[in-house]
Amino acid sequence: MRKRWLSIWVAIVVSLLCQPVVHAADQRPVLLVYDSANVYYDGTKTIDSVQRMLTADGLAVKTVRLANYRQGELNDAAYRGVVTLINWPAAGLSNPRFNTDRAHFSGIKLHIGPNLQADELVDLHAKKGMLIRQQLTLTAHKITEQLPYTDRMEYLAGGAQRDEYGQLNTQNVGQQKILPYGVKVGQNAFLPFWRTNGLAVSCEAKLLADLFNPQAENRPLLVINNVTPTSNLHYLNQLVTALDSNNIPFALSATNVETNTNQFAYQKYMYALRLAELKNGLVFMRVPYLYSYTGKEITAANLRATMSERLQLMVKSGVYPTGLAAPNHWNQDQVLGKVGLKAATNVLLLPNPKTYPQVQRTKFSRSFDRAYYVMSLNGLAKAKTTVALTKAAQSYAVPIALNVKLPRTQAELRQVKKSVLNANLDWENPATETKTRTMTFAKLKLTYHAGTYFVNGEPQNISDAAPVPKHSARSQAHETGLNLILFYQGKFLMAFILVTLLGFGVLIYLGRKAYWAKFKRK
Repeated sequence: MRKRWLSIWVAIVVSLLCQPVVHAADQRPVLLVYDSANVYYDGTKTIDSVQRMLTADGLAVKTVRLANYRQGELNDAAYRGVVTLINWPAAGLSNPRFNTDRAHFSGIKLHIGPNLQADELVDLHAKKGMLIRQQLTLTAHKITEQLPYTDRMEYLAGGAQRDEYGQLNTQNVGQQKILPYGVKVGQNAFLPFWRTNGLAVSCEAKLLADLFNPQAENRPLLVINNVTPTSNLHYLNQLVTALDSNNIPFALSATNVETNTNQFAYQKYMYALRLAELKNGLVFMRVPYLYSYTGKEITAANLRATMSERLQLMVKSGVYPTGLAAPNHWNQDQVLGKVGLKAATNVLLLPNPKTYPQVQRTKFSRSFDRAYYVMSLNGLAKAKTTVALTKAAQSYAVPIALNVKLPRTQAELRQVKKSVLNANLDWENPATETKTRTMTFAKLKLTYHAGTYFVNGEPQNISDAAPVPKHSARSQAHETGLNLILFYQGKFLMAFILVTLLGFGVLIYLGRKAYWAKFKRK
């Protein structure tokens, strides 16, 4: 009997030892170190873009200015990788403490911009060269795009057994050079500069994904931005109908309000959003504009109350947001990120506005199940290709959203339709995906899965019933003598002005005739 139990225990132990080891995802953040914000030359846009791209790759990020770096902070236990961003090359800023720690760091390293150090060149198995005053053309996936004039650019010369991302071509007649845009050697990589939109984004996204989180190729998501209760809903309906008739899925970044919600205009706005959902469109609730908190402190409590009320109003109106749309600075703020963005598993990361209030800035940013790097569809307008922009030509290694602004005129509407249809892209269709999108706020849990909306686990049907304006009997004025006078007052004044002008015209004619008669011989 003892031998039998012993054999059973041995079998159990052996079976446990033979189980495959499941490695948990690396949750360590990435350290982003930049030399300067370089505000004069819009360097903040570059920092914002790099942060959003890292977040889109599923990474938590800590951002530190080079001058504020503390010795010993960068180590293998604390960070998965480090990104060095040279944002103001002319300043020549440096920090020996950071350079030393980076040289001893054995994790992933990415250098963006010039000023490559000797240890970085050793890791990249290359030497550096310099281009002076060159016009460059970027080529990737059989697509070309002419880049802005480059004054100075470092590049890698030589090297072998490396992965390259895109090609840079100079335009010197007889001395043309073909250089790689992005280079990866093992866990080390280099980009000579960073572009926030256009063709370069696909190269940058692929390089980052291969370094940190390799993913399946992602189709771009079409997003209509700047949708508000005061927008021209007629143009919105026309654009949505055109997309639906061409089988183009899309998403809306829609702002909600918590005041005047009993007005007919608000009901029409909610109806327009419901029609978009019925035509295979998703709604991302845009976070509040912080400048609307005029005279009131932005706290976690009032921010939570505002967002919860807006979400509940949308659900009550039959609109079911599947995520949040927020400027990137929300993800760099302790209060805004924890209270606002924590509610959604997927977000649209919008570029930062020029100015914005800061509540409680933090160096750490959150990661999400799915975060979209948002850029303008017009950013691809300069790309030229001899083949159609298909999925093979314009897919991305991280989730990317290409946005268009909601038209305000008929001419803008025609232009937006033309740009979307001519792009000929294979757009992301969330209705055919198996992934679940979730929004949780207080006791409200919204879920979207395979084209079906759920509220607290219950499936929902989208209503196409149009709102009906309410007419109050008290608002109907009785036609009294005074009302009749007021009604005809405008017409009377117009007739009086016309008669007066006609009289002046006759007098001027007669006066002119009498004046010239003095000079005629009798």
